[in-house]
Amino acid sequence: MTYCSRCGAKLHQELVENRTREVCPRCGLINYRNPLPVVVGVVTRPRQKRVLLIVRGIEPGKGEWALPGGFLEVDETPEEGVEREIKEELGITTRLQGFLGVETDTSLTYGRVIVIGYHLTSDLENLSISPEVQDTSLLSEQQIPPIVFPSHRRMLWRFYHTYRNPIPTVDAIIRVSGGVVVVKRKNPPTGWALPGGFVDYGESLEAAVAREVREETHLEFHDFTQLGTYSDPSRDPRHHTITTVFFGRGRGTLRAGDDARRVLVVSPENPGVPLVFDHRRILQDYTRVRGA
Repeated sequence: MTYCSRCGAKLHQELVENRTREVCPRCGLINYRNPLPVVVGVVTRPRQKRVLLIVRGIEPGKGEWALPGGFLEVDETPEEGVEREIKEELGITTRLQGFLGVETDTSLTYGRVIVIGYHLTSDLENLSISPEVQDTSLLSEQQIPPIVFPSHRRMLWRFYHTYRNPIPTVDAIIRVSGGVVVVKRKNPPTGWALPGGFVDYGESLEAAVAREVREETHLEFHDFTQLGTYSDPSRDPRHHTITTVFFGRGRGTLRAGDDARRVLVVSPENPGVPLVFDHRRILQDYTRVRGA
């Protein structure tokens, strides 16, 4: 940038925060130059390790091998962005399997970029490449050709050589007068769900579920016991999670907190609202256990 975007004066270089930056001498605007966010996907068939690579049809890296992906739009999450980019480039629908990591790279066209990587699966039916892609190939680790971007090479290394475990979570069926509590989630995947969340390092399952109930509903969780454990790899679209579900009584004044937009008391037999994850099945199991 040569001129100030606020007042139009010509920028000059000045030492700010121990870095040489472009500064407007008239209004004081500092032109911070930030890296652009990019999302890429390591796409495989379910339960397979061969990766779908593309030959890029546009610069930078035209004619070279790379992972599918592109720039993140201003109104989307990285998860939404990587699924959109793959759909645009390859015409396929994907399912997120997990987060691979964050890398940085330097592009002659765009400067510094931050590269956010995900593993996704697809049946690869109806593959239809866009003009941005010259060719594709499904390859094993031993068959992978030279990759044009160092960040993509490192993301593939993460996929093949980082040992990954399912993530432990907890969910709570909170019994109150009139039914059980569900919350309207603030974060993706949005929708209604049982209160719960991730287990912190050094925290027991019992401590985690009591904390999550308190943070999301302002209730104290009492007299609770385990209902069961749910481990379907597709139960959470973001990661492979294993949840331990507890049921018990809630005491206090119910109100939304932390990651909850709203709270609602529903019948476990007929919640009346669509539930995300596998929480409808969990309530069905709870109803059977309670009946027994």
